[in-house]
Amino acid sequence: MPHIYRIDSRINIVRKLIEPFQLQLNEIVESVKIQGNEYWDMLYADDAEHFVGTVFIILQNYINSSISDLYPELEKIHLKYLIGTKIENTQSTKIQLIVSIANYYKHRDLPSVLHKYTSNTLNDLGIEYKYFYDEQNDKYFHEVGSNSPVFTGFTKLSDSWNFNDVIDAVSLWRENMWEIEENK
Repeated sequence: MPHIYRIDSRINIVRKLIEPFQLQLNEIVESVKIQGNEYWDMLYADDAEHFVGTVFIILQNYINSSISDLYPELEKIHLKYLIGTKIENTQSTKIQLIVSIANYYKHRDLPSVLHKYTSNTLNDLGIEYKYFYDEQNDKYFHEVGSNSPVFTGFTKLSDSWNFNDVIDAVSLWRENMWEIEENK
């Protein structure tokens, strides 16, 4: 008898949750194009960052819940983020990037040091996330607006800013995680 959580019943809920965010993001992108990108940073980027960041939090929850389904006692869940192929010319997987974007978004308004797994992934991918206000003393805020790692990371996962590309990546990752366990 298969494991109770072997069938991915969550992915369709995730798709339905994210669909309105995609529609809203598409509207913003279309408005920006019509206006010749003139107001992207000034008006739209901060608002769009909320849509995109929230989607990455939803995906992070899906990822962590998927790990807990298969490994309910696992304490170092970050080890499962390593499953999958590396993003071109890096040591980071798509799942590591997704989780790092979610973490960055949640903590971006705090002038604090990010968790090492988040900053390591962003650094590995060459994604700038520090906006220095006192470089000599290493004091900084996190980048926001059009320079936000949320957009840079999203672009690395989908050139066309299509959340379905990212959803498909996490769904494939989940399937690979289960297959690895079943083939032990």
